[in-house]
Amino acid sequence: MGILDRIFGGHHGGGHHGGGGHHGGGYGATPGGYGNVPPPPGGAIACPSCRAVNAVGARFCQQCGTSLAPSACAQCGTTLQAGAKFCGQCGKAVA
Repeated sequence: MGILDRIFGGHHGGGHHGGGGHHGGGYGATPGGYGNVPPPPGGAIACPSCRAVNAVGARFCQQCGTSLAPSACAQCGTTLQAGAKFCGQCGKAVA
């Protein structure tokens, strides 16, 4: 075993990982890893602000209070999705 392995506990077999090897999860590499946001179950609505799962038809997020109801673009009247920052039809910024 080299001196660096003794100082840092080595990468495989020991150290503070209790048996070595990769400890799972991993930044988006596997389902449930950091950065993966699973889709809401069975037609539920994910809040565009906090990603909490809400019932279909809910008007406000039960976690943070963000409106889930679609609104209309002030310039062209196109229905905007909840959480949209710009109109998909004309490009106007949503206030």
